[in-house]
Amino acid sequence: MPGDVELGLRQWRAEDGPAFARLNADPEVMRHFPACLDRAASDALLERCRQGIAERGWGFWALERRTDGVLLGLLGISPVAPDLPCTPAVEIGWRLDRPYWGKGYASRGAQLALAHAFHTLGLDEVVAFTAA
Repeated sequence: MPGDVELGLRQWRAEDGPAFARLNADPEVMRHFPACLDRAASDALLERCRQGIAERGWGFWALERRTDGVLLGLLGISPVAPDLPCTPAVEIGWRLDRPYWGKGYASRGAQLALAHAFHTLGLDEVVAFTAA
């Protein structure tokens, strides 16, 4: 998985569930999403992310701080949903727990994901989009 000295993008583990559910239930983290996720919906998202990585070798990874193993959130690249006008495409996205905002983790993690997209996978383009 892509990584640097302090951060790593890795496959999801069962023990990530509680921390991932906490950030998905935070109204400020989820402000630009349709709704906060309850534990069952969060676990289902984690499993979809895990399965995507297992099938493709890449996707929305768990973003981990290597110095202490703390899960910071979700970050990576993933195929765009087929009902969106920019398909077919690969998007970059992230969702970090609030205590880790403003520390450069999203920017550095995005650099890792983009390096994987362009240098390892040989993609020509990665898209990003947000809520109106």
